Amino acid sequence: MAPTQASIDLTLAHPIDLVTRFVVRQDWLVQKQDQDAVLAEIPGRWSDYQLAVSWQDGEETMLVVCRIDVRADRAQLGELAMLAALLNQQLYIGHLALDMSSCELELRHTLALRGAGGATPEQVEDVVDIMLGECEQVYPAIYQVVSGALNAGDAAAAVMMITEGEA
Repeated sequence: MAPTQASIDLTLAHPIDLVTRFVVRQDWLVQKQDQDAVLAEIPGRWSDYQLAVSWQDGEETMLVVCRIDVRADRAQLGELAMLAALLNQQLYIGHLALDMSSCELELRHTLALRGAGGATPEQVEDVVDIMLGECEQVYPAIYQVVSGALNAGDAAAAVMMITEGEA
């Protein structure tokens, strides 16, 4: 039996509404919300992350930005840019971008939804979950570079190493 238009419409919703519901269900702090944007604080294993999601109505895209709370000195920007380039080769979804004004890295992804009439809860949850998982994976490398413990190449190699088995 083919789904009716009414049943399809019930599964699609405004992406910002879906993100807001997901954040509230996780008991994460919603800091700011308006019709086309939401900002949330997300606790992680290594750090808290700031998740900013905005809807671009004209392009029908949802921009998801996850700010990683490790600030570098201006002198470290070259090494941090190299780290971002190395880590971006391994990321599944999104890309790391260096915010030159704050000297911080953020993971960015744009979900194109043109013609869909909205998004499904699963689409939104997958993007947020995957991005947070990637932030958790790369955080130790960023921290090691910013603290001066490792160079970009060594830090990237350490966090992208695939481990197997149990200790």
